[in-house]
Amino acid sequence: MFARIWGTRGSYPVARADVLRYGGNTTCVEVRAANHCIILDAGTGMRLLGEALLREPGAPRQLDLLITHTHWDHIIGFPFFAPIYAAGWRLNIYGLSRTRASLRATIANALGDPLFPVGLEDLRAELHFHEIQVGSAFELGPLRVRTAQANHPYRALAYRLESDSDVLVFVPDTGPFHTVLFGDERIEWTGAPGAGNGAEARALAEMRAQVIELAQGADWLLYDAQFTEQEYVRFPHWGHGTADQAREIAEAAGVRELLLFHHDPRRSDAELDAIVAAQRAAARPGLLVSAASEGRLLLKGGT
Repeated sequence: MFARIWGTRGSYPVARADVLRYGGNTTCVEVRAANHCIILDAGTGMRLLGEALLREPGAPRQLDLLITHTHWDHIIGFPFFAPIYAAGWRLNIYGLSRTRASLRATIANALGDPLFPVGLEDLRAELHFHEIQVGSAFELGPLRVRTAQANHPYRALAYRLESDSDVLVFVPDTGPFHTVLFGDERIEWTGAPGAGNGAEARALAEMRAQVIELAQGADWLLYDAQFTEQEYVRFPHWGHGTADQAREIAEAAGVRELLLFHHDPRRSDAELDAIVAAQRAAARPGLLVSAASEGRLLLKGGT
């Protein structure tokens, strides 16, 4: 198994001279195993991946897209993914089952009038939608996939992809597990963080334990580190974490390498360098820490 990172940012894409090393596209990661291609999230990095697939001789024509959740930054690349406009391609799309709208309806609403000049019915690729649950486990080719719930507004999934020799865990959007519990209801922010009652505190502790179990022994953990600790204090209701919180999860799970992910769009390369240096200094012996960068290839023994 190997993976390639196509998008690293959260919230919205950016294009500035001071973000060139870590990249400005929103979240998208490609995972390959035995000519099987799995795509994690459909941020703007997915556009670059689509162009690369069309250029690749013998590229797999059946693709699996695993969506953590359908906030804009995680699906905005979908309408610009070139293979969906080409006959002979099949895309299996997996995402969290919800009560308000189906996964198909949510994606369809992002295309067509008045938002986009092409509707879902105009696409030439064969699309299949699969709604899954927190705790789902299934196989995609040679890879075993498991899910857990991340602590993010309107719920989001975390994914574990495991082969016989490698494990990659993807948790791009999650808040920590001590302040606000997110579910399907809108959070009325009062400016007073803290789990509201014992039931919420227990739910947060259980969610944290499940995320740690999902990440147990992973070779690569891509984890939400959008905020600094100072920023988090101001925005705990946004459902994003910090580099310190990401490192704590990685250490508890015995991860080989932590890749800080979902970079704040305002964060420069130099600022990310400083965050990485601080986390490396604080990390337990044996834990590698880096910041995810566009184009990086994750291959055991090669990264």
